[in-house]
Amino acid sequence: MAGQSDYLPPGLPLNRAKWPQECQLKEHYDMRAAALVRQLFERKVTRQIVIQHIDATPESYWDFFRGRLNYWRVTYEVTARNK
Repeated sequence: MAGQSDYLPPGLPLNRAKWPQECQLKEHYDMRAAALVRQLFERKVTRQIVIQHIDATPESYWDFFRGRLNYWRVTYEVTARNK
């Protein structure tokens, strides 16, 4: 990451194992969203696979996961447009 993310609180220790469980889970879902969007743009997975991953996510994290999917989709669209 090129700096502090927009969803994690400032001042977290560098050792991720010392982060609160909530922050660890958010980072996990953010990284999973980034990987899914990258694979989608590379045509390695289908939208149906993405929907299955959303459904497999605990309901309390659906909005967060969808938000991160949208964030990474926009990021990849901008990156692809600038190539």
